[in-house]
Amino acid sequence: MSKTDITHAKVLEIKKGNAITLPGEFVDSIGLPYGLAILVLKDKNVKLYPVGSSRILYLKLNIEKLSKSFLEELTSVFEKSGLEDILFTSGICQSADQCYYECYFTPEQLNVEDEKLRKSLDGISGVQSVILEEVPIAK
Repeated sequence: MSKTDITHAKVLEIKKGNAITLPGEFVDSIGLPYGLAILVLKDKNVKLYPVGSSRILYLKLNIEKLSKSFLEELTSVFEKSGLEDILFTSGICQSADQCYYECYFTPEQLNVEDEKLRKSLDGISGVQSVILEEVPIAK
């Protein structure tokens, strides 16, 4: 790798299992002990986010009716809770009769307990249900 390179790539073999093995120079450059692996089902892309902790939260909001103020309210809840760094978000996705928002983040940045965040999110206009749970660690 050159210091002026923006990216570096290698073709890796995909196998079943619960570990991702990366080339040594990748691991050295990353310098973090864990990786959040996300399979984006619609395009079958796997995204890997290096993280410093094994505790990652998954948030899914099922939205009954998307209001004009939804994004403002969501942003306000995130700001008040200290949530600034989202690892991955699906954005607001809609199908014929379903609308939802998904994201993953490290909870260390929160200045509120998980349950208070859940309650605040549940108060957003149009939110039908809130799922907030830890991402399981592969064994």
